[in-house]
Amino acid sequence: MITAQKREESLQDVPIAVSAFSGAALERAQIENPQDIQFSIPNAVLVGNDRFTLRGIGNNAISSTADNGTQTFFNGATVALSPQDEFYDLERVEVLRGPQGTLYGRNTTGGAVNVITKRPTSQLEGFAFGQAGNFDSVKLQGAINLPMGERVRQRFAGYWLKRDGYTENLATGNGIDGREQFGVRSTTEVDLPWAVTGRLTLQYFEEDSSRARETKRLCKAIAVLGCSPNELGFDSPNTSAVIMQTLLRSPIFTGIFPPGGDIYAGAPNPQDLRKIAADYDPKTEGENFIGVLDLSKTLGSLTFTSLTSYSEGKSKASTDWDNADLPFRFLRPITYQLGPDRQVTTDRLLTIDQFTSRSRTWSQELRLVSDNDGLFNYTAGAFFFDSKGRSRFEIWHPAIEFFTRAIGLPAASQHVDNDTPYSRTKAWALFGESYFQVTDATKLTVGLRYTDEEKAIRTRSIVLAAPTPYVVAERDWQEWTGKVSLDHRLDLSFTDETLLYASVARGYKGGGLNPGNAVDPDFEPETVMAYEVGAKNQLLGRALQANLAAFYYDYTDLQLGQRIGANAVTANADAKIWGLEGEFLWRPTENWLFDSNLSYLNTEIGEFLTIDAANPAQSLTTRTPAVPVNLAGNELPYAPAFKVKIGGQYSFGVGDWTGTLRADLTWQDEFYAREFNTPNDRIDGWALADLQARLVRDDGRLELQAFVKNVTAEDNIVSSIIEDALIGSYRNVRLLEPRTFGASILVRY
Repeated sequence: MITAQKREESLQDVPIAVSAFSGAALERAQIENPQDIQFSIPNAVLVGNDRFTLRGIGNNAISSTADNGTQTFFNGATVALSPQDEFYDLERVEVLRGPQGTLYGRNTTGGAVNVITKRPTSQLEGFAFGQAGNFDSVKLQGAINLPMGERVRQRFAGYWLKRDGYTENLATGNGIDGREQFGVRSTTEVDLPWAVTGRLTLQYFEEDSSRARETKRLCKAIAVLGCSPNELGFDSPNTSAVIMQTLLRSPIFTGIFPPGGDIYAGAPNPQDLRKIAADYDPKTEGENFIGVLDLSKTLGSLTFTSLTSYSEGKSKASTDWDNADLPFRFLRPITYQLGPDRQVTTDRLLTIDQFTSRSRTWSQELRLVSDNDGLFNYTAGAFFFDSKGRSRFEIWHPAIEFFTRAIGLPAASQHVDNDTPYSRTKAWALFGESYFQVTDATKLTVGLRYTDEEKAIRTRSIVLAAPTPYVVAERDWQEWTGKVSLDHRLDLSFTDETLLYASVARGYKGGGLNPGNAVDPDFEPETVMAYEVGAKNQLLGRALQANLAAFYYDYTDLQLGQRIGANAVTANADAKIWGLEGEFLWRPTENWLFDSNLSYLNTEIGEFLTIDAANPAQSLTTRTPAVPVNLAGNELPYAPAFKVKIGGQYSFGVGDWTGTLRADLTWQDEFYAREFNTPNDRIDGWALADLQARLVRDDGRLELQAFVKNVTAEDNIVSSIIEDALIGSYRNVRLLEPRTFGASILVRY
């Protein structure tokens, strides 16, 4: 049972492409977090291990006012889940593929991910889980359900995770990209007067770890650019092309900078994707709180629901900006800033960057759902949303500090400072969806939504220049989205149940602002016309479930972010997308179970002239005019053409126990990290194999497990970004986890 249409229905009755995972299915496939679940969803990519792209649609914009194209929901409420959080004590996860503009609204052009937690029951019950593995990994989980009288039910759940880093920093001798985090949740359900049921869910997440934003520097050194735009390697950037070298050679460093000194000369870059050499280890701190209040009342065939949510979060992440352990030394120690609160006196050239953010969001949805036995049903509602935040990205480098100080700039200019102390999005919407039972076998769905939103921002960027006043900008947009769908249940001799459906839907993602850019002060909303046909089948005496979908998207004003020099701008382009998907679940006997998903995706950008930051004409040291390139015919970023996942398990009796052996294999085709589709943008295809063995006592109260993930120890790259021309335009990449193994015990009571 799922709630993809905001009413409880069987997965096979819903005319939408949905990947649904019960708590048991999550456990069966070792899906412990968002990174794991991407392998079991057709046409899904988790960009940088933290942002979903579905069917080629995610968030390619660069702006504090940009929105994700795949929206996350928590118990049905619009909240920003922390992508670093773990899955624990869940009822199910539903992933809706394709635009969901009617019921779910703005920012679901790619789809929607709804995480649904377990509800309290009237029984005293719970579980305790412990797992240990390599990299000194320890994970603890638990939950307890407390009946508190006839009208009140309470459930507490939580987890704690600690492990060493998967990447070794040879300069410090430490493992980086490690984890130390925990999450706790309280769910209270109360039967209120007037037959109202209330459920309050409170969840908190905290992290203090060595998580790395980017984990490996790749570069083939050349003149002019620092790093080749067409070839990658394990070099450091060519010193002559690093703009910081130019600043360091200025007269203000006479007597400090050695004659002919090369700041990157001899800087190690190990030829191993799991090893780096940086002056110090990255550090990440974060907190996230979510509260959701769900009030519902059923009166006859009508159910009224009020869904109120509030969330707030903050994060701080810092790392070595030049991502290097430089052998270079100044002729004598100098004193300079290394971060907002730290001053050093050293002959070493040390750098640091820091990203900080805070946000708070609340939303309110009022919904009326009918459940008549007749020919007509409907869902109608209103939605309100208010989100406010601030963010700041800062870079400290002695060359910047000394150069700006020498030319008389104030202290605020002595480091790079991209500051957005205020950004806000406010939106409201009215929506409705009607269901007409045309015949016993045929149903027509018609939906419509009106959205009104406004965005405001205050921001400025200081890069080797005097501070400018904060730029204040605001815009508002209004948009209609909707859907028409027809589904028909077939009575065929060779199937037990078949549902065919065809739909036309319009999706919408809000626009945003590029303050300080006189040429492109803002970017337009994305809109997509999506055409889809599908079939949901039960075959072989319901032993085989086969769900198929084909889709075509006509995209208008797709948002694409461009990095040019030390600045970023988001522009709009058109695109065409089409694809095929299949999801299969087969139990040929009581002992065997197989699941798989297959997908194909074709993306093509329309006419679009833009600037490539990897082009020599865009270097900060050149004065030649910018050279635009036409991206017509290029593929969208993070849109692999093929993806295949196959899983299988065999269960057998062992006395009072049931044993299960399971294997999962995922293969994903190559794709591009940027819309420019250059050789350096290409990320190779990869494969991932997992194995596990389980023993479950027949009463279900005790479970033992041993597992190996990434059996062949592949170093699979999942994302790549181009770094600033100030330090050589090298590529920073992220990877999937290396081979991990361990064992766990689960006790239910």
